[in-house]
Amino acid sequence: MVALGKGRSRAAVLGVVALACTVGLSACGGSGGSGGSGDSGGSGESGTTAMKVGVTPVGDFAPIYYAKEKGIFAKNGLDVTIDPKGASEVPPLISGSYQAVSMAWATFIQASAQGVPLRAIFPGINGAADTQTGIYVMPSSGISSVKDLEGKNVAINQPKANFELNSRVALQEAGVDVDKVQFQVLPLATMADALVAGKVDAAYLVPPFSVQAEDKKAKLLLDPYAGRLAGSPIAGYVMSEAFVKQNPKAVAAFKASMAEAAEQLNTSKSYRDFVTTYTKLTPELAAKVPAYEFPTAIDVEKLQAVADLMAEAGFATKKVDISQLLVDDK
Repeated sequence: MVALGKGRSRAAVLGVVALACTVGLSACGGSGGSGGSGDSGGSGESGTTAMKVGVTPVGDFAPIYYAKEKGIFAKNGLDVTIDPKGASEVPPLISGSYQAVSMAWATFIQASAQGVPLRAIFPGINGAADTQTGIYVMPSSGISSVKDLEGKNVAINQPKANFELNSRVALQEAGVDVDKVQFQVLPLATMADALVAGKVDAAYLVPPFSVQAEDKKAKLLLDPYAGRLAGSPIAGYVMSEAFVKQNPKAVAAFKASMAEAAEQLNTSKSYRDFVTTYTKLTPELAAKVPAYEFPTAIDVEKLQAVADLMAEAGFATKKVDISQLLVDDK
């Protein structure tokens, strides 16, 4: 058992899945056709397949914006609409309102452990040191060492998801009593502002928000990917099992488009220029963001390690077999 501090109630661990269930049984069931193409999916007159994808506008997900902007999806027969509102949301994915969403792998693993019929489709990025990701503090906070976080609060975007898991692992590795650290949930887009304004003691930030915070003198106190979590998968794209079964060609086209976009971004080294097109970063700030290397396929072994860690830490109700949650190329 990995001791990452005292566990919360079972209800807290299952918060994401409980939210999914509030829209009806279809959100937690494994049968029925409600997870198919839905109102915004399906084939158009031109032979293209319409897909609505919920995506968080952060650096991890540059390839999908690139594939849309450069016509890669269109070339492969997909009409993709990107909507930030649906990111990480399980209910609209299962109901068919969205055909894919970006999601922290921790959220995906939690839902899968509870039997929600989801499939992992494509990776976002893997954790790497010196990528402006981790726990940030302001100079005025009085926090100068990681141990100083004991008795303080740290802003995260979701309970029992990536940010909290990474924080707990890294804090424990640094010798901090994790039970003395309070995690405060805030919307992702507001966390940097809350930190700068002194509304929280610390915040787990990712680009572009960390870059914006650094521009206002925030400092990275703890980099989780400099230690045990180096190379750990962070997030990716998820579809419902029903949509995958009913639309194998569209799924294959989506994966191929994403891989092509990732390869082009990796080869052209144009990420820093491109990130300004879908975030609020100025060219000056974009020049400071890390140059990601985007993977073109899910690393099953590393993602399984995340799933195992979550089960051991009590963040998921049971271990899941990642190999059973992937989509084979046909």
